[in-house]
Amino acid sequence: MTQAEASPTLKSSRHAVHLTGDLREPAGPLHKYVFLTTHKNLSERMRCFIAEANASRARLEGVVEAFRQLLAVDMFRALLEGEGFAVMPATLADRILGQTAHIAETRSNQPETTSQQLIGGICVEVLDILQDCVVPPKMFGLLRQVVPSRQIEIALLIVALERVKLNTARVFIVLTPQSQLADPSSARKEFAGIDAAQLAAMEANFAELSQEFRNSAEQHGPCSLALVAARGYLDRVMGNVRVVRYLAHNFPTRLEEFQSTLDFSRRTI
Repeated sequence: MTQAEASPTLKSSRHAVHLTGDLREPAGPLHKYVFLTTHKNLSERMRCFIAEANASRARLEGVVEAFRQLLAVDMFRALLEGEGFAVMPATLADRILGQTAHIAETRSNQPETTSQQLIGGICVEVLDILQDCVVPPKMFGLLRQVVPSRQIEIALLIVALERVKLNTARVFIVLTPQSQLADPSSARKEFAGIDAAQLAAMEANFAELSQEFRNSAEQHGPCSLALVAARGYLDRVMGNVRVVRYLAHNFPTRLEEFQSTLDFSRRTI
């Protein structure tokens, strides 16, 4: 990208000043203890988030499936209409009808596109991702070591993890496949006591965990909003004596599931 082409981006980005000079990576080496500790903390953070996201999604799917089955019962449907609950949140109704699954599948099948426009070796999309973050200037020297698509991936991950820190980026770069390095022929980082096979296994496991975390993060927002909407509707329905009495008599298991969902939602607010 020429200076003229880069000018609008440089003017709009708070990090532009760091891209016009000499981008240097941190001078000190990444010590084994820091690498292993940071790797462990990041892995635990991702696993905790994935577990929480899965729990929320399971709760939402349980509510959706319960309503799907109950709405197939004419008497229950008539009861909801008679008590003023015929209109439910669109996010819940869409999921009951199975429309969101198609949308999610379509989105996941769309290939990711990466601009090849670079400023100082940094992909312009990275500047957008990090726009609202406090970024150590030497972060860009680190990111320049990997190809643009990997730069974007790392930027998305460190923002989602709320860990926009040098050591976080360094761990992701150390565990970047050789083919995604800006210079694939460069020597890989070595640590005493960690052989090549162990490092390769860490790289593969970390990549798998990172992808699972990204998938969970992308789905968690819409899922959380849908769960909040479902919980609000469910709270109103469960406050109706006639509906609760009907469920207790005819569908006690569903009543327990609904109450459990409300209790879970209150604990996570």
